[in-house]
Amino acid sequence: MQKKVATPELPIRILKIGTCPSLSDRSQLTYHIGRHADEIHVRIIQNSGNGQFNADWVPIALIEKLLSAHAADQPITSRAMQPIFRSKSSNSPAFLFAALKSEGLVLAGTEKDSGYILGNIEAFRQSVLAMIASDTDLSAQAEPPAEQSKKKRSSKDAA
Repeated sequence: MQKKVATPELPIRILKIGTCPSLSDRSQLTYHIGRHADEIHVRIIQNSGNGQFNADWVPIALIEKLLSAHAADQPITSRAMQPIFRSKSSNSPAFLFAALKSEGLVLAGTEKDSGYILGNIEAFRQSVLAMIASDTDLSAQAEPPAEQSKKKRSSKDAA
């Protein structure tokens, strides 16, 4: 299901358009990584399934703060992202977490159902810096596809 993209308050240059499976592996998500000034942001923009989500830009600094505040001896789950999406779609934390997993910011635990562990944030930063240095700007390509009209076919068309 396509979600209308929220207009960011700041002009954000899109550095990457990525796709990943949802944590449940029931749908495919599309996400953006972008930059404004010296801040890196991420947002979910599309879900191939029916789940609603919030498409606002989220600063990586806030995500990093929430991940690093998590107890080191406890597995991390998508619940760590809930403070970002208070009073918004309940799918948003898990969808954002799936994008973080895709980018290597969180890694699956070694045992089945053991949650996630903190990934390599520095490697993520280096890849983003490389995109910035190469003047990557995918903003023009990031426009969501127009929703297709759901026009009923007449009985004449079916024949």
